[in-house]
Amino acid sequence: MVEVVTVVSAAMGALSQAKTSVLDPIVDKIAASNDMEEIYTVLNEAVAMLGAKREDHQNVVQRHKTKMSSRTYDQWIRRVNKTEEEVKKLLNRYDKQSKSSTVICFLPRSDFSKEMKKKGEKVVKLLEEGNQLRRILVDQPAESVIKLKAPDIKKFPTLQGPLDETLDLLKHDRVRGVRILGMMGTGKTAIMKNLNNHEEVINLFDIVMWIKVSTEESEENLSVGLLQKTVAERLKLDMAGIGNIDEAALRISYELEGKKYLLLLDDVKDDLDIHEIGIPYCANGSKIVLTTRWNHVCSSLVNRVVKVNYLSLRESWTMFQEILDRPDLKVHLQVEPLVRQIVKECGGHPLLIKIVANVFKMKDEPELWSEGLNSLKRFSEKEHRGLKEMEKVIKFCYDDLEESQRKCFLYGALYPEDSDIYADYLLECWEAEDLLGDNNGARKASMNGRHVLRHLKNKSLLEEGKTEKYVTMHKCIRQVALYISSDDAECKQLVNSSGLRMPPNAKCWSDMNRISLVDNKFEMLPDCPSCDTLSTLFLQRNLALKIIPAAFFKCMKSLKVLDLCHTGITLLPSSLSKVVGLKVLYLSHCKYLMDLPSNLDEFEHLEVLDIRRSGINNIPSQVENLEGLRRLRVSFKCGNENDTEEVDCNCNVISRLSALEELVIDVKSPSEWSNKVVKEIIEKVATLEKLTSLQFCFSDEVVDVIEVVATTLRIHVPEADILHTFIEKTRSWRNIRHIQSFQFFIGCQESKYPRIPEFYEYERYVKYCDGEGSNHPILEDFVDVDAFELVNHKDIKEISDLGIPIPNQVRGCLIEGCSELVTAIDSTTLPNLEHLYMKNLLKLEGIWSDRTKATGLTKLKTLVLSSCQMLKNIFPLVVILQLREMEYLKIEDCSEIVEVVEKAVVATGNMDLLPKLRKLILRDLLNLESICLNESSTWSALEKLKIHNCPTLHKLPFSKDNAEKLQLIKAEKHWWDALQW
Repeated sequence: MVEVVTVVSAAMGALSQAKTSVLDPIVDKIAASNDMEEIYTVLNEAVAMLGAKREDHQNVVQRHKTKMSSRTYDQWIRRVNKTEEEVKKLLNRYDKQSKSSTVICFLPRSDFSKEMKKKGEKVVKLLEEGNQLRRILVDQPAESVIKLKAPDIKKFPTLQGPLDETLDLLKHDRVRGVRILGMMGTGKTAIMKNLNNHEEVINLFDIVMWIKVSTEESEENLSVGLLQKTVAERLKLDMAGIGNIDEAALRISYELEGKKYLLLLDDVKDDLDIHEIGIPYCANGSKIVLTTRWNHVCSSLVNRVVKVNYLSLRESWTMFQEILDRPDLKVHLQVEPLVRQIVKECGGHPLLIKIVANVFKMKDEPELWSEGLNSLKRFSEKEHRGLKEMEKVIKFCYDDLEESQRKCFLYGALYPEDSDIYADYLLECWEAEDLLGDNNGARKASMNGRHVLRHLKNKSLLEEGKTEKYVTMHKCIRQVALYISSDDAECKQLVNSSGLRMPPNAKCWSDMNRISLVDNKFEMLPDCPSCDTLSTLFLQRNLALKIIPAAFFKCMKSLKVLDLCHTGITLLPSSLSKVVGLKVLYLSHCKYLMDLPSNLDEFEHLEVLDIRRSGINNIPSQVENLEGLRRLRVSFKCGNENDTEEVDCNCNVISRLSALEELVIDVKSPSEWSNKVVKEIIEKVATLEKLTSLQFCFSDEVVDVIEVVATTLRIHVPEADILHTFIEKTRSWRNIRHIQSFQFFIGCQESKYPRIPEFYEYERYVKYCDGEGSNHPILEDFVDVDAFELVNHKDIKEISDLGIPIPNQVRGCLIEGCSELVTAIDSTTLPNLEHLYMKNLLKLEGIWSDRTKATGLTKLKTLVLSSCQMLKNIFPLVVILQLREMEYLKIEDCSEIVEVVEKAVVATGNMDLLPKLRKLILRDLLNLESICLNESSTWSALEKLKIHNCPTLHKLPFSKDNAEKLQLIKAEKHWWDALQW
């Protein structure tokens, strides 16, 4: 990666000089000339320069072809190609018309001149952007460690001991690998996550890779291909065009060559050949740590074993009390003996202690504790797959739930082991199954569903998934849930996701209430299974399934939820019309499915329809007859990439869906959309009085970060004018200030995600991209926001140039890619700001425009400055005196910064600078000479300091006297060795 940075930096330096010597005359000629031939010539030269610059960048990227090109670079390339094509067509048209003397007399030269000048301005802008592509031609190298959510185990020697032992073993040359061995539920994964996050590990290895190896209940690891995919994603490798596992292994091996890695393999069930995956054997100090229940697993990879036992009674008591968090129980002397017996019943399982403590936390009376203990003891101790204690305790917790909560809990076990379940879709299925109350209306059912979800998470029966939008069910709990459902006459579930090549026979389907056959490999289904009681059928991600038998749905009259996502089906059989009670139909990513059944109007109860990324490229006409449809998710796209025809979305259907609450429109490419199409959709949508969520999405990921809540408005649109028109036309949303919660994404075709960390904490969130000018009407609609992102705004020199008063209540702000911004805020701007992120601001000279006042900065906690190449001053005296709440400061890739704290501040004498600053990160500051020259200043809260690539920083202002809480300094060894003390 060092090579990439060097090459790109050198190239950018040359291009920067070219900007001054070449681009300025081009700009002047295009702007001033009225000579058509001169404009023609200059435009021709400019587009040739643009093509040359594209080739230069492509050559750099090609030299590092194992890395994925960055999204910024990819988007720039697409716009360059499109603009180049447009200019060539324009110049060809001019050539043809110029050759005809009879035509040239009538040629509208002024129009041609305007068009050429407009294209010329576009080309110059792309040339300037190409000059600014610093360090973003290819993705940055993979992070050395990706931190995981891990419980604190320091108070529990049974868990901390194996962690410390493993850490010690990793420092020994003779240790190839370590097997962390223990029974299910003993805390092996918790130990591994703490190992992954440990500062010593970060210092010992170049890269740490965490891989979840287990699959469903079968005693097998994931396939080599899936493991390679996980490793490639972790290493940020471009695997496009890789044809087989051998080629993939070579790519991975090449990337890891010379790197000292730590490979963490969680839940290994069988021997594993890491060489087959592409991971080189441990020859340079690299190590492997794996968790397993089996003593024989991967003996060729590991030569040390660390055993994990169940918690002692003392530790169990400590953990139970911490989770319980009920100091009032100490006054009830009769309760403590009961509590200790309850803890003993958990058998030292950390997971069970957590679950039981959360159950008893809600019991206020001593009598209830006594009854709970008796219930806990009463359950059968019949052993089932070695989960005797687990079954007993989880069954107790299950019985402590209300009836509707029990059914919702068991429903969660339908999803594959360790899968992240999108919470909103889970709620849709619960609602369709009438698990949330069927007579209280959709709004009430949705609220009930969220209450149940919170309750199950509070009791640890469900956990938060990869983000707060997802939930997951621990594999132990899931196994017990399946065991419980097998004995429930009203909840018979057939679940199998272990790579079946043949589906269960028709006899197995009979009398089932729910069937989940996700992630299998079968190509066929039973002809006509008899399952009149079946209410949910999950068949998603069966890619080999292409044909559904004609009579397959004939005996499924009770079916309410059908998920066929990511299957190879080409059509839906006629027997589906027999399923008149169907409420949820998921067909996303069925790319061979070209149409919906003609008799769709028979599905009068259908409430949710998802056909995104299927072969259906518009809103089918049949949909208009679905009077009860509340949620519709569709895709619009052209037939192929070269198709220039207008998108025919059949949007007249939208206005007829009077019950619609959510509309998601997924677009293959923003370039396929004209404003005319979007405005037409907006006009239709504006008539829907029940709509609460509208999304224009330009990739699958947008759905992952935008929550659909009945009381929350979230809109993603390509242009500000469109959203303003929508607000003006929509009766129920006309006064946006009355809406309690919203997220608006305006013009964010390249940058779709909220970028402010923990964005979900802000109720009123606006992201505005690629805007121009000031006093735009849309800005007046958003005077009351909690978080604001301004991305790639073209012509403002400071925030106040937007021409609107910045909302006083803004707590989070991100400013990125605003190429003309010189200073950000003044003393009256953003008075309640807590978190400020400033990135890729090439002309930024100072953060604060007024260096004599700083009355609005007293609440700032976070400041991140990244890639601000002209920024010289950070903290003037008047500013730093106001920053009493600052906790986190990160400065990176700001080449002009010489000092963090100015000399004028130092001259004021001894003071407690930034008294709450806990973490300071300085990266790629090539001219930084000092953090603070006054070594007598105190840094009373500083805990962590990270410094990377700051070659001219030779001295630190910290000591044990003025920074007594400083625990960690992370830096390059050669820099540390040369440091002056």
